[in-house]
Amino acid sequence: MAGDDAEAAGGPAGGGRQDRTGVWSGDAGLEPAVRRVAGGPDDSGGTDRTGPAFDGDALESAVERVETDPGAVVGEYTWVDYLDEYGPDGAADQVRSERERERREQAQREAEAEAEDPAEVEVRPPYPRWADLDADPPTPDWDALDADPTPDLGFEPKARDAVVDEAARRAKRFHAFFDEYTNPETTPVVKDDWLWEHYKREYYYVGENDWTRPRDDGNIVRFDPTDALGFDPETIETWLSVKETAADEMLDLEDERTVNVREDVDEDAFFSTLDGHTTLANRYDLEKAVPMAKKRHFTEVERYWVNKPAAFVVIFHSDRENEEKYYVVEPYRNEIEEDLQDFLTGKLRTAIKYASDDVAAAADADQRKTVIERETRKLLARYDLFDDPDAGESLVDRLLGSLGLRDRPGDTDDGGPHLDGIQARPEPAVLADDPDELTEYQVETLLYTLQRDFVGYERIDPIKHDINVEDISVDGWNSPVFVYHTDYENLITNVHHGQESLDDFVVKLAQRSGKGISKRQPQVDATLPDGSRAQLTLGKEVSDHGTNYTIRQFKDVPFTPIDLVNWQTFSLDEMAFLWLCIENDKSIVFAGGTASGKTTSLNAVSLFIPSNTKIVSIEDTREVELPQRNWIASVTRPSFGEDETGDIDEFDLLEAALRQRPDYIVMGEVRGEEGRTLFQVMSTGHTTYTTFHADNVGEVLKRFTTEPINVSKTLFTALDLVSIQSQTRVAGKKVRRNRSITEINRYDPENDEINVNDVFQWEPEDDEYRQTADSSTLEEIRFDRGWTQLELDRELQERRVLLAYLITEGLNEYAQVAATAQAYINDPETILALVANDQLADALADLRQMESVFINVDPDKEEMVPRPDPSEPVLAEAEAVVAEARAEDGILVEYEDETPDSLAEALAPENAVTDDVVADTRGLGPEDLESAIERVTDSDLGDEDFGDFEPMSADDAEDDGLDEGASEAADGGQPRESTDLGLGGSEEPADGPEEAEDG
Repeated sequence: MAGDDAEAAGGPAGGGRQDRTGVWSGDAGLEPAVRRVAGGPDDSGGTDRTGPAFDGDALESAVERVETDPGAVVGEYTWVDYLDEYGPDGAADQVRSERERERREQAQREAEAEAEDPAEVEVRPPYPRWADLDADPPTPDWDALDADPTPDLGFEPKARDAVVDEAARRAKRFHAFFDEYTNPETTPVVKDDWLWEHYKREYYYVGENDWTRPRDDGNIVRFDPTDALGFDPETIETWLSVKETAADEMLDLEDERTVNVREDVDEDAFFSTLDGHTTLANRYDLEKAVPMAKKRHFTEVERYWVNKPAAFVVIFHSDRENEEKYYVVEPYRNEIEEDLQDFLTGKLRTAIKYASDDVAAAADADQRKTVIERETRKLLARYDLFDDPDAGESLVDRLLGSLGLRDRPGDTDDGGPHLDGIQARPEPAVLADDPDELTEYQVETLLYTLQRDFVGYERIDPIKHDINVEDISVDGWNSPVFVYHTDYENLITNVHHGQESLDDFVVKLAQRSGKGISKRQPQVDATLPDGSRAQLTLGKEVSDHGTNYTIRQFKDVPFTPIDLVNWQTFSLDEMAFLWLCIENDKSIVFAGGTASGKTTSLNAVSLFIPSNTKIVSIEDTREVELPQRNWIASVTRPSFGEDETGDIDEFDLLEAALRQRPDYIVMGEVRGEEGRTLFQVMSTGHTTYTTFHADNVGEVLKRFTTEPINVSKTLFTALDLVSIQSQTRVAGKKVRRNRSITEINRYDPENDEINVNDVFQWEPEDDEYRQTADSSTLEEIRFDRGWTQLELDRELQERRVLLAYLITEGLNEYAQVAATAQAYINDPETILALVANDQLADALADLRQMESVFINVDPDKEEMVPRPDPSEPVLAEAEAVVAEARAEDGILVEYEDETPDSLAEALAPENAVTDDVVADTRGLGPEDLESAIERVTDSDLGDEDFGDFEPMSADDAEDDGLDEGASEAADGGQPRESTDLGLGGSEEPADGPEEAEDG
């Protein structure tokens, strides 16, 4: 109860204090209150006039009643509140009027005193409103009111302070006892003796504290330890020995039949979602994934989620075979669940018409998963297998759920199912019970498996989600799936295809890629929907082991130049050299063997292409990913018939590129006669980057200048640089290294040879890079730009410093590196100023707003990219470079304390490319869609008028004027998803940049 002023609350007029509970404490406040409770005289010489003495027994009784049923709640309940609820009519108003009268009298007295002598007036806080003064009954005395709160309180009102004090004391004592002996978080588990007397006190004596022995018809019941133990106490040592042996055997059995996990793995945390719920895949599934015979010699090396909460990967080391194994762990399904899945699969194929345009073509993966979930829940409800939590939802909720903008009641914050726990029962018992309804866990498992098979990549879907896997392959019908792992290289997995399912899977991959495969055409090169390259072979026509496939994974988020330096694929000096060459229109060929990192390097250094240039890329399989907006991404297309009619190859795309007026041409790979055209393009002044299969510079020259490419040697000198890459071993570990960067100089007609110059070379002996000669390419750049040698050296040093700074600060994400590189190319002074003042990390959000680049990286995918940390030599070199730049004569000193006022203005390019204004609802939540759907729900239409909320087909969309390709972004003409629900998107494009920004 809230406190009152000292006199009204029964407290002393001076001294003491009132705590937050309204209880007076202190020598001057507590003792008079206790004396008044006991009926003794107070400090004023009077006695308590309100009732009989309140002795110690009564106090103890009151405290016990409060402890038994305190009914305590957090809040405030005053005497006036009590009178309003239980008192006679007018009692509460009487108290309020009395309080108001006293307040006015007190205010008048203070005003008169201040008028006489302001210095003598005690400064008191202003009176609060009357509702804050209701701690105790004021004048008139409590007995003058016709209300008795004693039955409701359990004690007399005047005993309140003493009761609260005693209860607080006991509460503290009880809390201390709890912390000391009972609290599981603070009470240690100790090993100690437990005597027969302890047992008797717990199970034999009938009294709580007097240790009274039980009686039967007045006769004492003797204690028999045999009944308590179940055996003769004299044999207790024998029994302990037997149980100790049994415990050791149980531990050995557990060790034999369970997986050997790493000791540092917190499985409770690993198998929990972000908000603390159980993941779909758990330790039980891990035990089921590893055969019993292999658990003895398998030891866990590493584990990580690839599709949380449904699939994770464990890397095991086999002691018997001395090699690593790759194990995929998904929710385990028993026989009943597998039969139900087969049944639902057949029903779903009919229900959702999977191959029709409205689902397979017009909808993306998330929409198709939503359709599958909806139809599956309908089937489960139809056969009374599960109570749908969405049953009884309003039309608005159903629409929001169909659009994926409303969490289901069982969803967690991280998108997984809301599972408070999973019932652990032996599988034979579950099969024997054969329950009529499914549990929530079983339903979520079914949904995951069905969505994986219909929308994903079936059994290899978790592997497809693993960003550490570069290649996935199956060698034949009886072969397991093999993967090439970034850290562990070639690994065998626990995933297998049966003969029939493998054939079906390969046919499905071909169909998804828009290709046909049959015994007549048993081999197909295809590009999967996610951009991965696949080589598919069907049957035994061209393969003795039967159907096989190989998938080269497509990286949604490319690696960066910082990653290449951290891997030591390139040195810091080499990367700065390539940056300056690329920025100054020098053509480069990245050559090497298979899986040497050619395309990875090409993708990474493409970040150095200036954003104010036009780029055209030509590939047979999409692998190049650029942040520049002014980029046309061209892809080859095979013919639709048996002849080559309608076939569009690299040669055709290269010819078309010349009419598109590009500044840079990026060609995925040169294989044939298109190489001759490529060099003709180079000789006309188009900067070109491509990859080529060759192990050294001599092999590059030989293959390009002979059939079938047959580029003339005079024409070959249009190329500026060749980077030779290889996959090798350093300290027993497979790595990728750039063996050399070689300049293509002039053609010597007398000797009929091309002069080359190795500028950088890798020394395998000490795994270091060295500059072996001066660069004629840098000399050409210096001449073309009109720089002095000092200016050229400074340009190189600035790029070295910027790369080194990104390494030392750990700014290695794709968005961070791309934004920094492009911003430096547009305005080097601004970026160097940010680096000098350690403000680059804070400015990255602004750097990404540049009009000429489009950096849209999924944070979840970025988090999964296995970006390397710098090795000790790389980090030491980077730190030395930054320290030198900050020294007295360093290049960063002049930029200290000179950050531009407006970063956006400083970085705005002169010829920025603007976006088309389109309505985009991807960031809208359920509350935003309420108003859009409101006009539907306010109409006379009911649920039956909507039926099943099916996705609109592509043909229907075109008929209704909702062609998906109607809105095209400036990033190469790629269609941008746009849904206009009347939520603020303008029907017509804005007239200018300001209107576009407002729109």
